[in-house]
This record gives sequence, structure tokens and C-alpha cells, in this order.
Amino acid sequence: MSLGPPAAIAEAASALGLARPEVTPLDGGLANRSFRLHEGSRDYVLRLAGEAAARLGADIRSEIAMQSIAASAGLAPRIALVDPAGRYVVSEYAEGSVPGASALCDPALLTRIGAWCARLHALEAPPGVATVDLGERAAGYLARLRDAGGIVPRLRDELARRRGALLPPDRLAPCHHDLHRRNLLDDGTRLVVVDWEYAGRGDPAADLAACAGYHALDAAGVDALIAGYGGARAPLRARIAALAWIFDCVWYGWNAAAAQDCLAEDAAEQSRLVARLLG
Repeated sequence: MSLGPPAAIAEAASALGLARPEVTPLDGGLANRSFRLHEGSRDYVLRLAGEAAARLGADIRSEIAMQSIAASAGLAPRIALVDPAGRYVVSEYAEGSVPGASALCDPALLTRIGAWCARLHALEAPPGVATVDLGERAAGYLARLRDAGGIVPRLRDELARRRGALLPPDRLAPCHHDLHRRNLLDDGTRLVVVDWEYAGRGDPAADLAACAGYHALDAAGVDALIAGYGGARAPLRARIAALAWIFDCVWYGWNAAAAQDCLAEDAAEQSRLVARLLG
């Protein structure tokens, strides 16, 4: 059963022992809403999952497990409270600002993001978390779409071809899978990442491909990510390139599936993705 923001806030505040917290809505994703709960020295963020979240691939159990291990390494905010019914998660508030779009052109920031990914991928994935295959996820979104213009069958065929040509990863690691700048908080010295609902065990290059795809990074930008990440440059660069189209397909499919769930669609963004996917 879904829970509206007032009820969720009241329930969480009571469980946390907050009497009259100051509540501030925060920017959030299309499928969830977030609120800051602040009272005295206690500061939290409540993320309330929308009804469409699970249908779009969000996994509350993997989210909690993955954010918890990332938080233990200083890579994510610590979880303070989990609704037993899985309707919301409350994390400690993390200081920092969301980088602007232009900041993702800065090689220094990209190098720090690459280093953040390396630290996450060096952790041991907790037992029981979902294994996420970007190609499988893209295929799942495309399978849901009602397509009147002939684009989706072409994408399905091309996705199948590219998945068939992609070798399995050398290893699986804890991955966030949604490294958009809006999920980054930068306090100038430390990066933390929020919104772990699509996290799981996966191909390490998928996180780098997601960051590159979301921000349309050029070759120099990808090289900056890799510089921070470390490891053999040529194989990693090739792996990111192979996953880039597949990630764009995930992004397009998620947006279109979300629109079918009556969530707002960015038509300009979808047009850009179609041009990249079919170009």
C-alpha cells in the first residue's frame, strides 16, 4: 500500500523521536519524492518511493544493502531508518551541493568520480543483492513499450546484436548504476552518492558508462574518469564504449516506460537519445 508524504513524514518523525521537525521538500527523481527532516542537531532525508518505482526496476532490499556497505566506506549517507513495508528509507543528511551541468566538463571532478567508483567496486557485495545486467534491463524496458512509430523493434534488434557481441565482465562488483550528477553531493573534499534503488552487483564498467552517457562525455572526459579509476586504460575504455549504447537504451527505455506509468517525460531528452541510438 502506498503512503502519502504527510503520513510518511509523520510516521518517520515519530520513529526517529523527532517532535516538530522542519520539513523541506528536496529535488528528487521522477519515481520518488524526498524531504529533509531537521530538528536541532538531528538532520535526515526521507526518500519516499512512488508506486511506479518497483515496476521500473527499483529494488528496496538491494538499495538498503548496497547503500549500507557504501556508507560504511564513506561513499554514501548512513541509513537511519527503513520502513518495514519498504515504502520509504531515511538517511542521515549529507552536506554538499549537487554539481551543475557545466561541472561535469571539469576533468578534476571526473577524476574524483572515477576514484569514487574504484572505491565502491573494491568493496565486497553483500549476499542476496540483485545482479544487474544493463542489457537485460534495457530489454525489459523495451518489452514493456507500446510503439507506434517503429523505433522500438529496431532498438530491440540492435540491442540483441550488441548484447551478443559483448563479452561477459571479468568480475562483478557493487555498482550504483545511476551515476547522474543529481545523485552526487560534493562538499569540496568528499563525494557521496544518494538514490541507490537501482544498485546491485554488476559490471564495474557499467557505472562509468552510465556517468559518461548521462553527461555526454567526450573522449577526454572518459579518459578523466578512467584516470581516477585506475587500471588498464585500453581495455576499460573499450568496455565503456561497448556499454555506452546499451546504457543509452536503458535510459530511453526507462523514460518511455515511466511515461506509460503517467510520469512526466522529457521529450527533448528522448529525442536526443533516439538520435544517438539510431545515428
